[in-house]
Order: sequence, then structure tokens, then C-alpha cells
Amino acid sequence: MIGRRELTPEDVRTLVFESIRLIDEAQRDLKLSICPKLKETRERLRRGRFRVAPLPQEGGGSYHMAYGSFDSPATITLDSGLPFCDRPLDIPEIPNTMAHYTASHEVIHADDHYGGDRLFLATREHILREHEDKLLRGMEIVEGEGGCDLIGCHDDLACFWAMQYVDMVTHYRAYVALRHHRFPRLDMIWEHLNDGFFPPNMLTKIEAERGTRYVFDMTIGSAGEYCLVDALIESEGIREKNLYRYTV
Repeated sequence: MIGRRELTPEDVRTLVFESIRLIDEAQRDLKLSICPKLKETRERLRRGRFRVAPLPQEGGGSYHMAYGSFDSPATITLDSGLPFCDRPLDIPEIPNTMAHYTASHEVIHADDHYGGDRLFLATREHILREHEDKLLRGMEIVEGEGGCDLIGCHDDLACFWAMQYVDMVTHYRAYVALRHHRFPRLDMIWEHLNDGFFPPNMLTKIEAERGTRYVFDMTIGSAGEYCLVDALIESEGIREKNLYRYTV
């Protein structure tokens, strides 16, 4: 339990290496590739930097989460306010689980980076190759809303969608690792991630129908053949099928 005090850099280091252990145990027990480069990731982070800072709860970018961030080559930062993230509630299990969840999330981002950002690069190419119609429609929406400095063309939008997809899959992998270890209040945290067009728990809806291994095979094993557009189409298909099942 992390306690009701601001985190220190040593706390961050401890959380990171506890998370590496939890991921290692989960992927061995479940026989799932949560962090394919975990041995290398562990060694690189042994020489890493661990920081505590107030992090903005809005915004984003590559390798960003509300309570943590990973910066190449080996810096992990956690929000100094993590021990109080349950306010105005008073549920001490939430900050402890959130701290391990966030550390696991950043470890997985580091692992992807040490693997050459394969998932991001393959997903970007898949979007450009297979979803040109969606990109055209997306650019129409962006331009219709006044444009965006960061998204000026199809390539930019494909990069943005690929980043969103990588983060969605990273959330899911962290969730599966902590779920295996039965962290308390984890489902409360997971349900809180139900915002936006591509919420991470879209993958658990697919998982409920197809199974955990299927989701890992599609997202990690088939990198470059699946993306958030495909996940949205699949989850919507499952939702419609279930609605039909309940109405006949």
C-alpha cells in the first residue's frame, strides 16, 4: 500500500520493478505476450531515471497517461498526486491499484519502445493501406471543425490513430496483468476509462465474446493487420448481435 503521502523517486522505482515482476508472472502463468522484450526492458530500466511531478490530467501525446509518462531512453515519471487520486472518495485500495496500474502501463510503453515501436509502425501502415476511406472522412471532420495544427494530412491522422491504438492496447495489457493478480478496485478504474470514441474497455467487450488469447493474437500477434477502426467495427458487431439476441 503506497499510503497517503506524495510519492518519491524511490517509490516510483519500487513500483516500476514490482510491476515488472507482476507482468512477468502474469505472462508466464497465462502464456500471453504482455511484454515481449521484458528481459531487456528490466535491464534498461535498472539504469533508468525515476521522477515524481504534478502531471496534467488533460492532454496527451506519445506514451502519455493521466498519471504517468515514459520518456526515451529510460525515464518513467509518476504523478505526485497519485496517492490522493480517489478523492473525494476515501477508498485507499484505489490509489494503490492505480499506482501499480500506471507503473505497469509505462513499463509496457517502454517495452514497446525497446522493441522498435513495432506495433505503432505496423498499425500506421495498416491504417494508411486499409482505411483510406476512414482517413478521408476523418480529415473532413477535422477540417470542418477548423483544422488542427498537429493533423494536416492523412499521414498525420494515421499516426494519431496509431498512437491511440497503441495506448488502448497498452491499457488492456496492464489491465490483464493486474487482473491476474486480483488487484482490488481494478474494475472501478477500468470502467472509468469508458470515455471517448475508442475506450480501452472496448477490448474487454471483444474479450468477453472471443476470449483473452484472441485479443492478444489480434492486437500483438497480428501487428499490422488490426487497428482501432477494426476493433470498433468488431465491438459494434458484437453489441448489435447481443441486442438482437435479447430482443428475439
